[in-house]
Amino acid sequence: MELKDIKAEEGSIKALILEDADNEVSYIKDVAEQGCQDGGCSGLVYYNDTHNFYNQRAEEIDELVKTLNEEMGYDIAENMKRLGQTDIRNFLSWLAYEVNAQEIMRELED
Repeated sequence: MELKDIKAEEGSIKALILEDADNEVSYIKDVAEQGCQDGGCSGLVYYNDTHNFYNQRAEEIDELVKTLNEEMGYDIAENMKRLGQTDIRNFLSWLAYEVNAQEIMRELED
C-alpha cells in the first residue's frame, strides 16, 4: 500500500497527519518511531499548540484513550502521572498523534 491509498475521515487526526506529512512517509515514520517530544510533530511543539489540538479533538482523543485503556488493561492517565507527566492535554495530544501515525505505518506495511 502507498501513502496516497490511506483513507482517513475528513478532519480526523489521521487526516491531519497525512496532510502534515505532505506525501513524505519519512515524516510519519519518524513520528511513529520517535514520537512528538523534542518538536517531532508538526504544529504540536508548544503547550498552546497541544492544548488547542486537544480542545479541537477532545472527543476523538478521549475515544482513543478509552480504547487503549481497554486493550492495555490499565488507566493511561494514571500511567501518565507515574511517568511524571503533569499536563494531560499535552500528553494526550501527543499520544493521539503518535498512535495514529503508528496506525498509518501499519497500514503501509500491510
